[in-house]
Amino acid sequence: AYNFRMGAIEEYGPVIHEFDPYFNYRATEYLYNNGWKAFTQWFDHMSWYPLGRPVGTTIFPGMQVTAVFIKNHVLPEWSLNDICCYIPTWFGAIASFLTGLIAYECSTPANTYSSLVQFVMDVIDGKISDYKATQSRVAGVLW
Repeated sequence: AYNFRMGAIEEYGPVIHEFDPYFNYRATEYLYNNGWKAFTQWFDHMSWYPLGRPVGTTIFPGMQVTAVFIKNHVLPEWSLNDICCYIPTWFGAIASFLTGLIAYECSTPANTYSSLVQFVMDVIDGKISDYKATQSRVAGVLW
């Protein structure tokens, strides 16, 4: 899962390629610079033009809070951009491992499905495409 999700970062560097991930990055940056109270009251005039968006009341802030926590307590020398680019890689590896453990528990004693389920979780493209362009997405356009 880790190597699969690292494809775009290895090829293009830690760059955010799409609109939704860029909005999530902007929201993370706003939370980091202004704090939680300002974040919950933030009205973003740059999204949903011309109306704007009340971000603080309409966003699911899990990724933003996690990225700011990592920036403040785990990797303070990293930029927010780098952290936001690597979060799908880290969480994909963790999700794959935990899914494999659950499948192992469900298929014990035969242990027939844990490797299969872990492989499927490794290559699922659902969340990857939310954060960066991948080689599989580029290949999909050519088909």
